[in-house]
Amino acid sequence: NITNETLELQRMYIMTLGVLAPYRNKGIGTDLLRKAISCLEKFPLVAEIYLHVQTNNCSAVEFYQRQGFIKKHLVKNYYRRLEES
Repeated sequence: NITNETLELQRMYIMTLGVLAPYRNKGIGTDLLRKAISCLEKFPLVAEIYLHVQTNNCSAVEFYQRQGFIKKHLVKNYYRRLEES
């Protein structure tokens, strides 16, 4: 007999989600994110979704906050090889 206490919950990682500049602010990013989240119906053990965002990418940070994501951790030097655009 399997119970929720014996199951190991899993997490989904969003590695990349991007929309080309001319197509931004048209709901495409929101649609992509919603589609990814809706796919989780097939994976009931996924209890959390997480991702990384450059802290200086204000539009991306604001996008994910509008979608209900919250900042949990700051990973210093995660993007250390990237230059600010």
